[in-house]
This record gives sequence, C-alpha cells and structure tokens, in this order.
Amino acid sequence: MTEMRFATTPLAIDEGPAGVDVTLRTTAGATVDTTERFDLVVGADGLRSTVRRLAFGPDTDCLQPLHHIIGATVLKSPVPGYRPTDGLVLAEPGRSAWVFPFADHQPTVLFNYRTDDEDAEFRRPPIESLRRAFGPEPTEAVLENLLQQFEEADDFLFDSTHQVLMPTWHTDRVVLLGDSAWCLTLYSGMGASTALAGADLLGTSLQRNPGNPARALREWEQKLRPFMATHQKIGRKDLVMFVPQTPRDKATRTLTQNLLGNPVGKRAMKALTARRFQDKLIDIAAA
Repeated sequence: MTEMRFATTPLAIDEGPAGVDVTLRTTAGATVDTTERFDLVVGADGLRSTVRRLAFGPDTDCLQPLHHIIGATVLKSPVPGYRPTDGLVLAEPGRSAWVFPFADHQPTVLFNYRTDDEDAEFRRPPIESLRRAFGPEPTEAVLENLLQQFEEADDFLFDSTHQVLMPTWHTDRVVLLGDSAWCLTLYSGMGASTALAGADLLGTSLQRNPGNPARALREWEQKLRPFMATHQKIGRKDLVMFVPQTPRDKATRTLTQNLLGNPVGKRAMKALTARRFQDKLIDIAAA
C-alpha cells in the first residue's frame, strides 16, 4: 500500500550508506518540518526538479536553454472559420502558432518564439510578451483570436524551453526520472512515454537487484541513456519544424507539408523517415 501526501515539499536530502534522510515541510494546516529516512528517493518532479536541485546542484548546472518560449492553453471555442477538427499552423522565422484538434475537448493552441533574453520575457504579463513576439505588425483575424483566447484563458502554460543535460541521473540511493532527468522537450515528443517506460524499467532493475539499489540504478541508466541522448538530439534538430529559424527552414517545412498532402509524397516521406524513427519502436522497458 502506498501512502500519498499532499502539500509536502522536500527541504533537504542527506544521503548515507544505509539510507537517505529527507527533511519534509508539510503546509496542510500548520507548517510542520520533519526528517524521515528512506531506502531510495525518486525525483519525478519535472523540469525544475526540487529533488534534483537538492541532491545534484543548481538548475544552472544542468538546464540547457533552447532560447525559445512557449505559451499554451485549451481554447474555449474553435477558431472562427474553422471546424473543431481542423489543425492550423502559422509559422515564420522565429515564431509560430499551432492549433491542435482533439476528439474529447476543444482544440489547444501552442505559441512558440525565439528569444535572446529569456528572463526578460517573464518580467511582463505573458500575453504582453506574446504580443511583442508576434508583432509589431497588426495581427490578422486568426492570430488575434488565438491571442485573445490565450489572454482570457482560465489556465495556461507560459515557460522557457530547456533540455536537462547531466553526467548521471543517480547516486547510490537517489535517482531522477522523466523530465527531471532528461527532458526531451515537446520538439522531439516521447516525453510522457519515456517517463512511463523509464519508471517501469526502474522497477524491474530494483527487483533484479534486491538490497543493492546502487547496482540497480547503474544498470537502469546504462540501458536508458543512449536512447534518451538520441531523442534529445532529435529535439534540438526538429525545433525548426515547430519554429523555422530562417527563410530556408520555412521553405523546407512548406515543402514537407506539401509532400505529405498527396498520397505519392506521403509514401515517399514515410519511407525516408521510417529508418530515422525506427528506434521509437524499441521497448526500452523490456526485461
């Protein structure tokens, strides 16, 4: 049986040969700090992981910026003039807006834009930064509707994009998982699936090495790392498909879309990309 705790944050992690002492702060009701010992600590707490910072050092040591900002939200209504099932892409060098349709809820919008000063983008309200990035020209009807819906959204994401690059994802008794360890970014995909597969493989490795978490974590990382490195490279390369960086990138992207729009071109592109994405079919969690 697994105990679930809410409103609880780690404050310190002190690893020893026999276990890991974790100081926890609980803020449900009165604030209470306690220190407890665990056999193993798994940090699966995202790109800006608290566990990673406490056990491995500051974010600046491992966050590799891609120099792009993203803004995303679920639209409250379809884009005027388009069906809820239509996908849209507005793209030009340095910025893009994507609309993704879904079967069970309204479409979502994803804004992307390049910046040389990520910190400055967070000194303004997100919608102001977005409007600056997609200006100074007056916005046409579709883009204006997307910006207005983002501004009026009850919930949204506005963040900078990074990959996590670390020499190791584990110590003897502390391990990172998912985005806290490798963060492939949305530009490569595979984020959710690699987090799940990595967790599955971690459980298998621990079962194979009872009482020896250090060896289990070494075996686990040795199997995962080549796969994650490949997809981090894909993420850096495929960023230009989401946000063309030059007029040439935009032209290449347009050509690719046109090829995919007809049956002959679609078959040709499928053959060209099949080998590249063959490793996505590998079961990295297989025993």
